[in-house]
Formats: sequence, C-alpha cells, structure tokens
Amino acid sequence: MMIKTPAIVLSSLKYGDSAKIIKLYTETSGLKSFISNSVYTKHNRKNALFTSLNQIEIIFEDKNNQNLLYFKEVSHAFHYESLYQSPTKTTIALFLSEILNSVLNEEESNRPLFQFIKNSLIEFDKKQTAFADFHLWFLTNLTRYLGFYPNLENDAHYFDLTNGVSSQEIPSGFYITGTDLQNFEKLISLNFFNQSQTAFSQQQRNLLLSTLVRYYELHLADFRQPKSLEILNQIFD
Repeated sequence: MMIKTPAIVLSSLKYGDSAKIIKLYTETSGLKSFISNSVYTKHNRKNALFTSLNQIEIIFEDKNNQNLLYFKEVSHAFHYESLYQSPTKTTIALFLSEILNSVLNEEESNRPLFQFIKNSLIEFDKKQTAFADFHLWFLTNLTRYLGFYPNLENDAHYFDLTNGVSSQEIPSGFYITGTDLQNFEKLISLNFFNQSQTAFSQQQRNLLLSTLVRYYELHLADFRQPKSLEILNQIFD
C-alpha cells in the first residue's frame, strides 16, 4: 500500500559508502526506518533533508515484513528559519532529538503526539527571544502523550517523582520539595510561547532538567540519558 505522510526526522546514520539509514516519526504510521542510497553523491540533494528534527513529506510503500523501507518521494514539508542558525537552538534541537529517539517506539499512528511535536518545533523556530526554557516546557508537556504527566496538587509539601503525584508525607522513593518543588510547579504552569522573558535562571534550569531526566528514567524502562545533556547544561553559561 502506498502511503503519503508528513514525517519528522529523528536520526540518520551512514550506511556503507553512500547510503543512510533514516529513522522517522510519521503521522500515519508512527516510527519507521528507511534506507536512502547515494545520498553522498555530488548531485544528490536528499542528504540535507535528513537533518535531525527536519519536517519532511514522504511517499513510500508500506511493507509489514520489511524493517527498512524505501522512499518513493521525499521533500521538505517545512523550512526552519532559525533552528539551525542559532547555536543555542541547535543544541536544544540535538538534545530533543535524542530524547525523542529514546521515547518514541510505537509503529502505529498517534496523530495528537505527532501534531504536538510538529507544532511545538515550528513555534520554537519562530520564537526569536526568551526561548531558553523550551526544552523544559517540551519535556514536561511531552509526558501528557507518554502517559505520566505530573499530577500536582496545590499546597502539597512534596512531589513523588516515582509515582508522579503530590504528597503531604515524605515519599519513600525519589521526590522534590521546597524551592525545587516551587520551580517545578512554575514550570507546569508555564505558557512558554507567550512569555517575553525566560522564567528561570541557568542554575534553576539545570536543576529542573535534572529533575525531568530523573522523572523520565523512573517512568520509562528503556529511557537513555542523552549524551548531549552536559552540552545543554553548559550552553547558556
């Protein structure tokens, strides 16, 4: 069956002398992997399409028993204006592509999740100032679609990271409290795309990111800590 669908590039890996294996998250079919031949030849312009988080449109024949598929057609669906021009945004994009590579594993359609990723990246690309909190906002709201969005209650003294709920008693597992909890609550209520200045200092941002990474580790068995985490923590210093 021939399928035409928007897709987001999660990763690409050189295969042999001239081919690439490209991992995509598609709107119609979830996670799919493709092989593209001769991408490194002088007259082949496809290589630029396969940058992480690029938004493309593809046509392919879906074969259930085939792990690596082939493109019939591939083209840009959206051209970023600043995502790969700003070193800060590029570093954030690299980090988020690692996150998405780790957490997206379903080979079935999840249109709300696809639209969330797609639209968030477009708005992030458009935002010219006060974008340093984007990865925190994105990770927090991504949990809505992954099934472990934090269940916060007002005036609770602790947030139980292991169970994803607020607590008046000290939890037995991992938890946050005090200033860390206050900043976490602030992040949950953050309206990122309408803010005119960043909500957190770099120190607060690093602590929140550490909390979110631990939260993902506790709720996703196969979650891998991104290699770009340290670079991301340093980029705003």
